Amino acid sequence: MKKIFLLALTLLLTGCGAQYPLTTNLNLPPRSQPMGIYANTLSAALTGHDARKDSAVVVYQIKDKSKIEIPNEVAPHILVAERLADGLQKQGLSFHTDAPVRIRLDINELVAMVTRTKILYTSAAKSQLTLTIKTSAITFTKTYSRQANRDSATRPPVKDLEKMLNGQLTDIVNQILQDAEIRDTIRKM
Repeated sequence: MKKIFLLALTLLLTGCGAQYPLTTNLNLPPRSQPMGIYANTLSAALTGHDARKDSAVVVYQIKDKSKIEIPNEVAPHILVAERLADGLQKQGLSFHTDAPVRIRLDINELVAMVTRTKILYTSAAKSQLTLTIKTSAITFTKTYSRQANRDSATRPPVKDLEKMLNGQLTDIVNQILQDAEIRDTIRKM
């Protein structure tokens, strides 16, 4: 009787057949920025690059089941670079392809991985971005990382994993936009 009850509880918690979307939809809302951080004459060129080995941003790797990998609808490096450029523009920086300041954003890691131990599902989200600024005189590189773990009794939906990653990426972009070292490096041109 106990085995039947445990089997019924397991089926209830896991569902009969999990449905997964084809893509995720990461979305970083733009935030207001202080104006006048950069002089009107200062310009830069910004590029984004996805340095990850795999394009998936959400991965379900549940024991005894096929691995499910879900990419984002928009390439994450494009999304993050656009939000960063938007924030820098609001701060007064203009963008030109032939600008003397080169900013490169590399996404080294961006994934929410769901695994399951005996009872609980564990969601582990990791984000790591590297920002490199090059001028004729200097090269400055800084890495930003975030990670979070959550446990739940049921399989976490993709929307919850998107929220975790959105929060991490938004936090990193805002940290870059407020970083005094970044501002000083750009202004040195």
